[in-house]
Amino acid sequence: MLAAVTVRTRMIFIANPNNPTGTINRAEEVALLMERLPEGILTVVDEAYYEYVSNPDYADSMKWFRQGKDILILRTFSKIYGLAGLRIGYGIAKNAIITDLNKLRPPFNTNTISQVAALHGLRDADHIERSQKTNEEGKRYLYGEFQRLGLRYVPTEANFIYMPFDNSPVLYEKLLRMGIIVRPMGPDAIRVTIGLPEENRRFIEALKNVVQ
Repeated sequence: MLAAVTVRTRMIFIANPNNPTGTINRAEEVALLMERLPEGILTVVDEAYYEYVSNPDYADSMKWFRQGKDILILRTFSKIYGLAGLRIGYGIAKNAIITDLNKLRPPFNTNTISQVAALHGLRDADHIERSQKTNEEGKRYLYGEFQRLGLRYVPTEANFIYMPFDNSPVLYEKLLRMGIIVRPMGPDAIRVTIGLPEENRRFIEALKNVVQ
C-alpha cells in the first residue's frame, strides 16, 4: 500500500479483520504503514469484526488515534452485538476529522431506538463473551470437519470462514436446495458464516452430501 501512495493520495482504507478472508493486519504491519505514511493522508480502518479477534498480534488502531494520527476507526453494532437491522455503528477520530464528517452527514441518519439499543449493547458484556465463546467453539468444530473432509480453508479471526472451491456457484446452488445459504465469492471460493452448533452441524451434513 505504501508503494501505491502518490502525491494524489488523500485516503486509504484497511479492513481489519478483512472481509471476506477473515485475515488480519498485524501490529507490525500497521505500524510500518502509519510511521511511513506521508502527512495529510487519512487512514480509514474498518473494524466491523474486531470483537471476534483472538490473535494477540492484532493491530491496535486506538494506539494511533491516541497519538493524534489522521485515522478514522469504524465499528458497528451489526455483527457481534446482533443489531444489524437497526443500522447503527460509530466512528473514532480526532475532533477535526469528526467536524468535517458532520458537514457531510445527512440529518436523522440514526433513530432513537437504534441509539438506545446500541448503548445497551455496550453495557452487555455477558452477551459479547457468550458470542465470542460460541464463535470460537464453532470455528474449531468447522476446522476439524473441513480437515476430515480434505477441504481447504483460510484460518479466520472473524465470524466467517473463506473456503477455496472450484466452481463455487454450483456448490452454492446445491447447498441452497438443501436449505443452506453460503456466500459465493466469484467462481472459485465461498464464504461461510459460523453459526450456532446445530446450524454448523446441519451445514456440515449438507456439505458432505455435496462434496463426497
